[in-house]
Amino acid sequence: MALQAELETHLSQDLERNRKNGISSKTMKSANGTFDLETPRDRNGSFESELIKKNQTHMSDELESKMLSLLLLEIATLKSQIILKICMVSSSQSLP
Repeated sequence: MALQAELETHLSQDLERNRKNGISSKTMKSANGTFDLETPRDRNGSFESELIKKNQTHMSDELESKMLSLLLLEIATLKSQIILKICMVSSSQSLP
């Protein structure tokens, strides 16, 4: 999500007619193992994320910690939304 947001910002500031162009997948290595990361692309090839550089394959401990924090925040947000929907359905069913 953070990489998508970076691409959206890049495209909004680009004066040329540039658009999204799918994703690229690469294997990242961290202290906790390897994982596949999907990174967004633009047609002109001018987008480079501030979080993950184009040829970067190793994650720093600091970046890994930040990404884990973002993931946990996203999970907490999703859980809150689910609980809210359950409460809304539950309360609407109890109305006459």
